[in-house]
Formats: sequence, C-alpha cells, structure tokens
Amino acid sequence: MKVRYGVTFEFDTRAPLTHRGTVEAGRAHVCAARAIKAAQAALKPINWTSMNCVLLERLDDDRDAAVPAAGHHGDR
Repeated sequence: MKVRYGVTFEFDTRAPLTHRGTVEAGRAHVCAARAIKAAQAALKPINWTSMNCVLLERLDDDRDAAVPAAGHHGDR
C-alpha cells in the first residue's frame, strides 16, 4: 500500500515541526515506521516531548484486493 502521511514533533518551549510525504509498504505499521524514519531524517528533531504520526490516506487503487472480506482468512 502507498500512503500519504504527516509526522509532527512537539516541544515544551518551541513550535511544533511537521514533515509530510508518501511511503509505501505492505502493512500499515511498516508505513508508519517508514514515515517516522523519514521525518526524523528530514527534521532532525532534538528533545521532542511528543510525536504524532498520521497516515492521512491510501493512494493505491487496489485497496479492495488487498483487504480480505470480513470473516475470510484465506485457504488453510
């Protein structure tokens, strides 16, 4: 899946820093990890007190094919 993300680092005494972009991975948690890694590399935040990562939207067109129907767990 390909997603658009926003990662914001917040500080006690400074304005928040936000980085936005797109990442691609097979699972949402990997997309989140890649988004955070990209934001840290771009912003190089020091002494942040909180961090928010939001996967804003899926950009792939085949999302229905990637999500099995409710109750279906594939062939076992």
